[in-house]
Amino acid sequence: RDAERERRLDAVKAKGGGGAPPGRSAPLARIEGGALGRARRLAAGYQPAVVKVISYAHGAARATATGQYVQRDDVALETHDGRILANREAVADEIKQWSNTFETRKESQDVVAIRLKLHGVDATPAGRETYQSAIATGFAGHRHAFQVVTTSAGEVEAQLVVAMAGAAKERFRVRDERVGTEQDGFSQKRLDPRSEAAVKARIEAAVGHPQHAISIEPGASRHGRDGVAYQLRQHIVKHGAMTDDSGRSIADAGSARQAVRDWGPSLRSQSPRDTMHLMISAKAGTDVAALTDAVREFLHDRFADHKFMFGIHTDKESEGHIHAHAIITVKNENGQKIHPNRDDFRTWREVYAEHARAQGLKIVATSAMERASSQSYGAKDKAIVDVAERPRPERSAGDRLYAADPSNLGLIEKARQRIATARENPVKLPLTDADRQAVSEGLKAWSVVAQQAGSSPVAAAMVQRLAMAQTLGGIIHSIEKRMQHWLSKEEKPVAVTSEQMAKDLRAMNDAVSRTTDLLDGATKDQFRETSARYLETLAMRVDFQRMQERGVEELSRSDIERLAGVSADRLIERAEAVRLNEEREATDAQRRSDFAIEAGRRQEGRGGLDPQSQRDLVSERPIVTVTHQVAAREGREAAAAVEVARVFMEAPGQPLPNALSQTDALAKLKADQEKLLRDVDAGRAASQSVKG
Repeated sequence: RDAERERRLDAVKAKGGGGAPPGRSAPLARIEGGALGRARRLAAGYQPAVVKVISYAHGAARATATGQYVQRDDVALETHDGRILANREAVADEIKQWSNTFETRKESQDVVAIRLKLHGVDATPAGRETYQSAIATGFAGHRHAFQVVTTSAGEVEAQLVVAMAGAAKERFRVRDERVGTEQDGFSQKRLDPRSEAAVKARIEAAVGHPQHAISIEPGASRHGRDGVAYQLRQHIVKHGAMTDDSGRSIADAGSARQAVRDWGPSLRSQSPRDTMHLMISAKAGTDVAALTDAVREFLHDRFADHKFMFGIHTDKESEGHIHAHAIITVKNENGQKIHPNRDDFRTWREVYAEHARAQGLKIVATSAMERASSQSYGAKDKAIVDVAERPRPERSAGDRLYAADPSNLGLIEKARQRIATARENPVKLPLTDADRQAVSEGLKAWSVVAQQAGSSPVAAAMVQRLAMAQTLGGIIHSIEKRMQHWLSKEEKPVAVTSEQMAKDLRAMNDAVSRTTDLLDGATKDQFRETSARYLETLAMRVDFQRMQERGVEELSRSDIERLAGVSADRLIERAEAVRLNEEREATDAQRRSDFAIEAGRRQEGRGGLDPQSQRDLVSERPIVTVTHQVAAREGREAAAAVEVARVFMEAPGQPLPNALSQTDALAKLKADQEKLLRDVDAGRAASQSVKG
């Protein structure tokens, strides 16, 4: 492990980014009085301490942009040494001074476009099979997508998007190689010699093609998940659909986004961190001067050996909160870096709450799980929705164009959904041992408070909420344990008959059904979706056990469709919901398009427009065009949703064509169907191995 990550914040001296400040002899958690003490304070009107990292930045440009965002609307920023930064130029100058200690290493290059040529292989079906075998073997262990194409010269080649990181610690690197002299030559990109040799050797071993007749030509490499998305989109736009290393088609924005999610964990992406953007929130009505003093003391307490700047934003007070933003150098004066983990965030909340109370503010450090709270969404979600719904005056045309862009609609809608869910604050399900313990302790504490406080509505509501969380978590945990037992990988068969398994499953389904009927909103959706994943797997295991007892060894497609059972019904139900939603969106988009076109015609028909109106008209034209494109796109998506619903109704076990994955929702349906069929196949294999 990186030695820097071994250094916890507690190892840094007091007032230098961690450790206990002078005079504090007992752990801060004891000062809060444990779960009971925290519950009593919350019942008395205290607000939870909220301290979270919004983002990290690498380099002066990104750090400056973050600082200038905090300084918006002429918010004065205070520095670690007490100076006031009153404008954007002052912020930029300050960050420039900080940048002397910023990291010089670059962020990792994680994905690259590659052109593969097997010289001498013809553009025949056999030749294409040779390419596919060469790609599968040559880039084994690396996530990749490819397309085998015939060039204008009649030759065949492969175009790939490849993740640099592979299995067994292999990582491709791209270098610039100079060909010819400085005056007459040129530079070309090459894989590093070791990587190129390894790929060629694997291809030769797999298909017998000599290494000297293999060309591997990398293009520009890019960083992170955004880099994967960019490379895939570029290829799809220019050349059409690709096939990934698992055989799935990547043909549109939805399947590209799914690929990004799938590839993400394997990228092993790294980006140096120079500054940390920290946000500290408080409820509307909190004394701003006291909050400013508390934040200042907290920052000097935890980050005294770091450079920082902070400011208070009150522009969101009408929405229920005010907050402080702090930009902090990741590296302190001694060269040690901040790598905050769960324990560090707990400590930060406790220290901040202590300083807040010293300023007369009623704030207490607690955990979201102690309150079964899932009330959280990212600042990025808020920014996306703000741009879409409230275009900035100075960037009105650009923001409206962003909001109307078809490729952004899904992103905006998902951000809205996350914000809406967070504001509803559904009961958070405790799915780990630590979460279940936190909920249990919270329930005990609030039960005591409720008994002592008599008719406290806050205490009564928290007892009800935590009791629900404990019940829901207990049901999920029981189902999970039963699933682990039934799917045991031991060689011996499960010592229970299919009849007993079916009886147990009915009892679990009844418990889930009765519980679900008592819930509503996002809590109901969350519980139903989580429990369904386990119950579907158990239902298939029961059927496999029953078929095994009857001596069935091979399953037909009709068997698989029957085994899908409840899962197939659920897919059909979801497909119908998607269809209705897509048709509604198509109707709305067409109405917006018609309105925009008609409005444009009316405006153009007016004579004698002033210069500003003429400029506005020019800026509106791309928006009219985009609304027309959106309407056409929504129409295609609605048609695809209708077809998906039809396919699921007729044959839920028949894999969906890739061409129907027009939206994220449809792509998710297709992915869930594929997972269902894979689970069926896996269960069949498990049953056969047990029988053997």
